[in-house]
Amino acid sequence: MQTVEELLLDEETLIGRYNMEIARWSDHKWSPTMPALYVILTDHRLILQAQSRKRREPAFIPCHAIKKVTSVEDDYHRLIALIQLKTGHHINLFVGRGGAPFIRALRRTGLPQSPVKFKNDLNLGYLQKIIQHVERL
Repeated sequence: MQTVEELLLDEETLIGRYNMEIARWSDHKWSPTMPALYVILTDHRLILQAQSRKRREPAFIPCHAIKKVTSVEDDYHRLIALIQLKTGHHINLFVGRGGAPFIRALRRTGLPQSPVKFKNDLNLGYLQKIIQHVERL
């Protein structure tokens, strides 16, 4: 199994690593599949690597291929990330109780980057004028 450092490309930034399971919908309920997955989220890709003794190549999903990310809870209050790809495929992951930050980060990485570059200069004079205006209301 490859390490995170071996999987990252030069220009990639690691956002987080997680242990998850594929969630499959059948017989009107969600059930996990085996083996569990190591999920690595970067600013460019979602990497899924099976946790098994047998060597398997990881799956790489570019973030720009993600169309939509939603979440649901099953009957046992387990959080599930529903990932819809632009190809029409769906990946559903049990993300656990602390999975909300993963879902938020995944949504952000799937957003197209703005071509407009904003300057981050903060003009304190303008900020003070706004504060004074609000205080007079």
